[in-house]
Amino acid sequence: MAVRSVLSIRSSCALAISALLASGCSAGGPSFEASQNDIVGTWSNPKGARLLIEPGDSFRAEKLTKVVAVQDGCDQALSGGRWLLLADTTNVARTSDPQGSTIDLLPIGGTETLACSVLAKIAKDTAGINLCLVEDEDQTCAEGDLLRKVPPARG
Repeated sequence: MAVRSVLSIRSSCALAISALLASGCSAGGPSFEASQNDIVGTWSNPKGARLLIEPGDSFRAEKLTKVVAVQDGCDQALSGGRWLLLADTTNVARTSDPQGSTIDLLPIGGTETLACSVLAKIAKDTAGINLCLVEDEDQTCAEGDLLRKVPPARG
């Protein structure tokens, strides 16, 4: 019984440490349900990644591969395309939802570029709304990878 108890404690400690390490590697705060108006605009980060989400359904991007690893040949495909705001990423969507916590960035091109699509998980922390670009929804971002909205220029 003592051996089982020690093994159980070790297992519990290992799981707790793993959870702490995993949570320490992500940034951005809890998931946030954004409206389409919340996400339209220019987003950037200190690494030089830039994403312009335009009204309607198009986006333009620069240097996204500085914050998200993609397959070879996808960098050019991710320079522009169309976006969808998703409330539920388990369903295949053809149109944006009015509110959601994930943006699907679909590159320019046909079906061959679908493998280049990237998700932008929407979160909110004390600094405001941010985007974490990932290939898989289980991935997380470090603080320096987060894209934050650039305030509109004052004229």
